[in-house]
Amino acid sequence: MFTGGVKSGKSRHAEKRVLEMSRGKKPVYLATTELLDPEMKERISEHRRRRGAKFHTLEEPLHLADTLLSTEVPVLVECLTMWLNNAMHYQLSEKKIFAEIENLLLLECDVIFVLNEVGMGIIPDNSLARKFADLSGRIAQQLGEACDEVNLCVAGILLKIK
Repeated sequence: MFTGGVKSGKSRHAEKRVLEMSRGKKPVYLATTELLDPEMKERISEHRRRRGAKFHTLEEPLHLADTLLSTEVPVLVECLTMWLNNAMHYQLSEKKIFAEIENLLLLECDVIFVLNEVGMGIIPDNSLARKFADLSGRIAQQLGEACDEVNLCVAGILLKIK
């Protein structure tokens, strides 16, 4: 798991790690972000340029585990924060959200998760934003407990936590 703030370097470090784990095979990059606006389109383009042809890219905004069922190579899920945004937008219940995370953890392949660390700032002033931050924190805890490695990226520097 790689977590950190926006533009902290977590994606770059996660991409490097999944390539190392792949031992010459082409890993899967599971993109969860939907193209909703020009700024997001530019962010996605930046990630695609950086990745080049080193990954087999799949795009799925909601049903991540089902998309990866037959995958045997290492996978990078980028990112669970945007996936949670999608899940809340499409009104998935908390039960379904945490069931999806559990299903991802049951996959046979190696999976690297990227998610933003959203709980280190002020408490949001509206209930939807508080719910998002709370769910994101609970997902991070679930992954942190289950993952063999947990990394925090700050200012481009990788800190191994677990």
